[in-house]
Amino acid sequence: MWRRVLFNAQNVQQLKSVNLRQLAAKATAPKLLQLEQVHIDEAVKLEPALAIYTPEIWRRAHETFQNHGLETMSFLRIVTGNPNVLKRTPDRIINTLEIWRACQFGENLLHLLLTKYPELLDVTDAHQLLTLSAYLKSRLSTNKNVWKVLMNSPDLMAQPENLIEEKLTYMFEVMRIEVPEIVKSSALSLSFEELRCRHTFLVRLGLFKPRPLKADPNEPTTNHRLYQITDTSEKTFVTKICHVTLPEYEAFKELLARELERKSRKTQVEEEFSDEEV
Repeated sequence: MWRRVLFNAQNVQQLKSVNLRQLAAKATAPKLLQLEQVHIDEAVKLEPALAIYTPEIWRRAHETFQNHGLETMSFLRIVTGNPNVLKRTPDRIINTLEIWRACQFGENLLHLLLTKYPELLDVTDAHQLLTLSAYLKSRLSTNKNVWKVLMNSPDLMAQPENLIEEKLTYMFEVMRIEVPEIVKSSALSLSFEELRCRHTFLVRLGLFKPRPLKADPNEPTTNHRLYQITDTSEKTFVTKICHVTLPEYEAFKELLARELERKSRKTQVEEEFSDEEV
């Protein structure tokens, strides 16, 4: 469910961002400090579900977010992206903000994250979030890198740690991609199978060569950047990155699936034979 909600949120936010910029342009000051009825009316046009809330509920929620450092425009983006926020008491909103603060991204970065993905304010399990954050930091080195990867792949919230680990291990050990390149992409939003398939296809076309183990990570490479490989539609990846046709890629996917299935069966048989010998 988290995956569906978060991806839908990205599409909705893209559609609403233009209107919200127009809303901001109507303000006489560079920053909106007060919530006016015109702002509420504009927000309701963008998200009709907001029409049921009284001006007092709007005022209370706005004041709560403002007291915690979020500007009026950020507040408007949040409630148009996640109208249910207005149902919540100030204490509940504050509790969620405190849960996210424990990730130690810093106030400005946290506000950017929650404004871009208002559905993240639905998080209520502090233990789950902090466990994920600690794991990602152990693999990506810094809290800021954790923030960057969530900005690009917010659906990590819905992924089991073992699946994230499988993808990270593949990128580190097989593709030999460095942390800075990983966190600038949405590679972790792909399934492991799709990540492996795209990479393998490039390798077999001769369009991707992993760096030597002791190579300088700053040394230029002819490989496409990770975001070019992963942050594109399948059609764009195939035609613009690989310079082949979709039917060719579809055929490759089928052949690779059969190849991996054969290897899996062979490994299983070898393991069973080894067990019998013991």
